[in-house]
Amino acid sequence: MTTPDIKKFQQVFAENLFSDKILPSANEDLLDHIVPMFGDSDQKLEAVERLKIYRNNVILSLRDAVGDTFPVVKRLIGDDCFNAAAVSFVRQNPPEHPSLLFYGETFIEFIATYPACVELTFLSDVALLEWNYIRAFHAENVTLLENSTLDNIAPESLGNVVFSLHPSVNFMQSQWPVDDIWEENLKEEVATIELDTDAQCNLLIYRKDYQVEVINLAYECFNLLTALSQGKTIVEAWEYAVELQLKAELEPLAETELSNMLGYLLSLSIFTSARVNDPL
Repeated sequence: MTTPDIKKFQQVFAENLFSDKILPSANEDLLDHIVPMFGDSDQKLEAVERLKIYRNNVILSLRDAVGDTFPVVKRLIGDDCFNAAAVSFVRQNPPEHPSLLFYGETFIEFIATYPACVELTFLSDVALLEWNYIRAFHAENVTLLENSTLDNIAPESLGNVVFSLHPSVNFMQSQWPVDDIWEENLKEEVATIELDTDAQCNLLIYRKDYQVEVINLAYECFNLLTALSQGKTIVEAWEYAVELQLKAELEPLAETELSNMLGYLLSLSIFTSARVNDPL
């Protein structure tokens, strides 16, 4: 029995793990090393069968991992359709890291083009919400900002305050009511949801204590917060929100709304620090 090149062995072994059948490249020498047997063709056939069993276990465990990450997507399209999609995804996208904690991010794009689901145009946004939920849940835990910190900042400097946000904070926008779809499909009995293309949602997803929160923010509040998350000062973020409001041809924002929005955002416990960015 010839000893195969280890790199070639690993490559062929991986190819066979994620194929739908044993490939011709799994030649006799490689099979001998996968299941070290010597002898007749019957033993080679047994080696192939053992490889099939191991391959099936790998595929099914990864399929189930994808299902655990996207349970609402799975419920929406049914077990059979989802399992077929997940197996196809796994074979095209093997894990790149030993930990499966964050395996499946590219499934969001995959499910949008999967033939059986391509007409369900909202489905990838539901998948994105579920992915952001996972990211928020497993984000680092850090100390939150005490709102009393702002009391120590001079009133004339408040406009130059810059905030840092909790690592669990994620944002997403969708033309579909994906938050309602997601929340409803977590229930045992699911009510019918009308898919109104005008029902855009502007979502803040983050972890508060040990619970992930999914909040549909008003458009102007979402814009203000995303600007703050980018390191803009309060004044700069407000100007950004006002500009987007005008571009969207919505009712102009009154200056009094800024304090209301800031008060609301501070109540959510999403900030970790606040500092004054002194202008040059």
